[in-house]
Amino acid sequence: MAVARSSDTNYHSVQIGFPVLPEIASPIYFDLLRAWLRRCDESHKCNGDGVEFERTLPSRLLYVGNSDPNILALHNTATQIEIERYVALSHCWGDLSKEVKEQFCSSTKNICSRQEGFSIEDLPRTFQDAIRVTRELGQQYLWIDSLCILQDDKEDWERESRLMEGVFSSAYCVIAASSAVNSEAGFLRRDITSRYVPIVGAMGRQIYICEDMDDFENDVDKALLNTRGWVLQERVLSRRTIHFSANHTYWECGEGVCCENLNMLKSPKWKQYFVLDPIFPKRLLEAGPERTIDFLNSLFEGYSMRGLTQPTDRVTAIFGLQSRIESTLRCEGRYGVLKDFLHRNLLWQRHGTEKIERIVYNNLKVPSWSWMAYRGGIKFVDVPFAASANIRWQIELKFDGERNYALTGSLGKFWKCTIIRGETGYVVLDYRETERGWLQFDVEDSTDLDLQKCVVVGRTGRKQEIKYFILVVRPTATNGEYERVGIGLIQESHVSKLKGAIRIV
Repeated sequence: MAVARSSDTNYHSVQIGFPVLPEIASPIYFDLLRAWLRRCDESHKCNGDGVEFERTLPSRLLYVGNSDPNILALHNTATQIEIERYVALSHCWGDLSKEVKEQFCSSTKNICSRQEGFSIEDLPRTFQDAIRVTRELGQQYLWIDSLCILQDDKEDWERESRLMEGVFSSAYCVIAASSAVNSEAGFLRRDITSRYVPIVGAMGRQIYICEDMDDFENDVDKALLNTRGWVLQERVLSRRTIHFSANHTYWECGEGVCCENLNMLKSPKWKQYFVLDPIFPKRLLEAGPERTIDFLNSLFEGYSMRGLTQPTDRVTAIFGLQSRIESTLRCEGRYGVLKDFLHRNLLWQRHGTEKIERIVYNNLKVPSWSWMAYRGGIKFVDVPFAASANIRWQIELKFDGERNYALTGSLGKFWKCTIIRGETGYVVLDYRETERGWLQFDVEDSTDLDLQKCVVVGRTGRKQEIKYFILVVRPTATNGEYERVGIGLIQESHVSKLKGAIRIV
């Protein structure tokens, strides 16, 4: 329930805003969108004025500023030097047939005709709605992935997908089609109606009680759009986004979230504070290691839960986001693992009881120690920062200097222990059947510890209570190379170090 009032009074326990939403796509509705954008331009730093920010243009943009509103054209940005601003669309493709996609996607077959000009009627409803919003915002250029990237040209797709970091961070504004389940659905429509009851208070003040509430978490965060893998970096890297949900329209920028009923959402949780960073991830520079690790773990865990039509996009769909994190923190990164936080980043495990699947990549060697090598959700081991935990990391474990897909470390073996199946993994027992730790396998179970080896990542505890964080590994066909098959925490006395350095690939 939301409450609107005719004059200022202290109402702290209810949402305050207009009782009636403007009709979607009406003149007053677009006035509100322009007002949000204008206020941010004039009073916020989200647009990059006065801050260090390198802007780039995608190779192609859709020109929507023709005097004939029915005519569109694809422009090569390299030859259009007057382009300063563009809007980008974040949307769900949906489960459309190959034939339907070929009708509106750009390809090597139709690129020439599209550069000369084509009809807006050739495009699905979601794209047409995005074009209308772009024009109403006073902009002439729009970026849509399936139109601005040649979908049948592998080289073009790979080149442009690597530019995603710049596409969304450089966009003047991003349109998020949160309510559109596919390209055909559109988002400039709303089935709800505002119902309210006017009440006159004891002091004669008019109050309206209405049942329409802004609910950003359900309308946006839990919308189908935000379950997709590619959309995470689109949202995080965008400086300003207008979310078109089924119930409300929301403005999101570095200063927070504004609702269509003119309610301003309260300060978000601190993890959201980093997501709202218009120059992501600059705010992490002042966060300190504990908050940075906590945020990055949360970011990668959330990404791993999202869906991808092509599992092999697991690396590419977050490449721009990872590159931005690495460059801002001035830290080398490999496959979702940052050098400065190497040991903590390696301590991930599958989420829940279901096994994860290894992804078969084409022409890309993604190492077994990276969560990017697998399908399915992951979570990081909760390793405390408190001094009382006495965490000590194994400095011998590090990125390999010759192969970017390898780690170097020391090999160990399990000593005088066995394992039995537990609720979510395996319990490590000594000869007295006393519990001494746990193991969890990634893809395939194995109860024979003689076939497994381990790599110590770090240690925790003191004196007789020291335990090792370990990667469970097994040999590959190459001498001296091992691959990760699981993770665990085991008492120090049940790990025996073997001689010689190895590679984990």
